[in-house]
Amino acid sequence: MDFSWFVNNPVPATALGFHLFFLLWFVNSFYFNRYRLRSGVLFFLCVLSLAMFLFLADPTPDQIITTVLFLLSVLLVLLVIFGGILLVVSMLYNGVVLLRKEGFSVQNCLSLILVIHLILTPVIITNYDKILHHEAIEILVSINGILTIYLLLMAIFYVTSGILVIVTSQHRAVDYIIVLGCGLKMGKEVTPLLAGRVDQAIRLYRKAPQRSFLVMSGGQGADEQVSEAAAMKTYALSKGIDESHILLEEQSVNTAENMAFSRKLIESHCTGKCRISYATNRYHQFRAGAYAHDAGMNIRGVGSRTKTYFEQNAIIREFLAMVHRDQKMHMIFLSILVMLYLFMLYSNVL
Repeated sequence: MDFSWFVNNPVPATALGFHLFFLLWFVNSFYFNRYRLRSGVLFFLCVLSLAMFLFLADPTPDQIITTVLFLLSVLLVLLVIFGGILLVVSMLYNGVVLLRKEGFSVQNCLSLILVIHLILTPVIITNYDKILHHEAIEILVSINGILTIYLLLMAIFYVTSGILVIVTSQHRAVDYIIVLGCGLKMGKEVTPLLAGRVDQAIRLYRKAPQRSFLVMSGGQGADEQVSEAAAMKTYALSKGIDESHILLEEQSVNTAENMAFSRKLIESHCTGKCRISYATNRYHQFRAGAYAHDAGMNIRGVGSRTKTYFEQNAIIREFLAMVHRDQKMHMIFLSILVMLYLFMLYSNVL
């Protein structure tokens, strides 16, 4: 590429400027708090502005870069189409498997409910006038479409942000590892899900067993005989962990309290500057980190894998939990979109 041509051409220069702006914004935002949907949004803007720059900055007559980008765009479209079909099939299959293995509950039906909604929404939007033609119905159907598209975009940004968090998981030794509790088996034993969290924490602990401490965090539920922290301690002792390197936080009842109470415990135990991490399941890593940041800890964690049929439904549950956590922000954006739609509708723009 002729660099002098590129410098003197304002269009690609502008595209490059946008890319550098979004890149710097992404790096700064991700460094100070990677546990926001903003990470996914800025990452997409970085990729999009870079693609625009590469497309506009090609001055060669044979347009090799343009041709490659066109082929990549076609490939991306095909991946989106077939990936979408594969996702729908996967959600249907895993939703059925989850119900068979884990039993019926509203939480276990989330995957099936979502995929049915995704299938029915475009069908209803394109055929509502054949079913019941009424202005009020048209508006409700359109608003439902806006809500669906908005949630899909947020889900894409959420998954992207979650992947970025997983890719940048804690790999170096730390001083304290907060292990997040969850329900117990028979009220006193760790479940396979919880055992995976402890095992992941132990792997990080063994990188510096002389100075590392496991902070077992989880209170005792109404149907539990012991606290989740105590059950995790028993499991860790069976894995050969020194009891003196296990701290118990037995008051918390949710993830937010896990982080807040664990921080207080660590501060009372740590005599100087210390490095902290947390261990949970991979699908829970993003939301757990968000609550850690709320508690004043800008830390990275580690996540254990779970069975595919369970993880897919759990990701949907985690996404809805994050939407609920930031509901005010989402309500503002949705209100603006709906009001804009109504304005355009009654201004005869649509």
